[in-house]
Amino acid sequence: MKHTDDTAQRPMPEAHEPATATATTPAATAPMPAVLPQAGPAEPPAPPILGEDGCFSPEWFTRFAELQPHAATLAKFRRPEALAKSYANLERLRGYPAAGDAARMAAFRAAVGLPEHAQDYTLPRPADTPDELWDATLAASMAQVAYEHGVPAPAMAALCEHYAAEGRRALQAAQLAQQQALDSAEAELRSDWGLSYEDNMRTVGSFLRNLGEASGVDVAALAESPALRANADFARLMLAAASMLEEAPMHTGSAPNPRDEAHRIAHDPTHPLHEAYMRTSHPRHRYANEQYDRLAFGRPL
Repeated sequence: MKHTDDTAQRPMPEAHEPATATATTPAATAPMPAVLPQAGPAEPPAPPILGEDGCFSPEWFTRFAELQPHAATLAKFRRPEALAKSYANLERLRGYPAAGDAARMAAFRAAVGLPEHAQDYTLPRPADTPDELWDATLAASMAQVAYEHGVPAPAMAALCEHYAAEGRRALQAAQLAQQQALDSAEAELRSDWGLSYEDNMRTVGSFLRNLGEASGVDVAALAESPALRANADFARLMLAAASMLEEAPMHTGSAPNPRDEAHRIAHDPTHPLHEAYMRTSHPRHRYANEQYDRLAFGRPL
């Protein structure tokens, strides 16, 4: 058998050709050029704080927002050393100077805006302050002390307002307590004297007026004194004294004429027995009538 070489008859394998890139292949996509922002105009450099002469540039402080509230003060300084000296002086003024240090106190007043002269330092009267709590002389002396010690006027005015408010509160409390004491004393005497309360009080008032006339003392203020009017025992003592005076009247000089004394009982409102003699409903009317009869007609008791 003849051997034939089939190699020549076999088809040759197709050679793999390299892939042709298409327009949709990522590798074929060309990179887009980057778009750069257009540069705007450059900001001008900030002006220097100091000029060539070593002085501050005009309105140099406007570069700092936190310095804007102090623009008026900073504009006064032309050179850094002046600003530094001012700061050093301010440091020395920190804290209240002693009242006896006149130079430092004067500098302190000027620095914080206090009045330069004592007569310019006044304390206004707080609103709604009653006369009982306001003393103009005391306010003037307090203003002098506040001026000497460098106390700011608004602070002193606030203290005065607080003092006045506390004073009003204390005064109202005292007035309430006083009225309660008066009401308590009156209630006690009304309970003790019953229907005779009004008559007994008139007797006490008459006795005090007679006592004042005899001694040359004005007893009007004494009779209206809250300290006495709120004391029930004082009224009891005056009533007892009035009763003793009725039984043994106090006289100066020679004994009075009985008819004159009887006339006073009937016609003199200041006589201790006049009220009781004139009013038949008075609890001591019978006694006063008997005394009148004894003096006017010599009738025995």
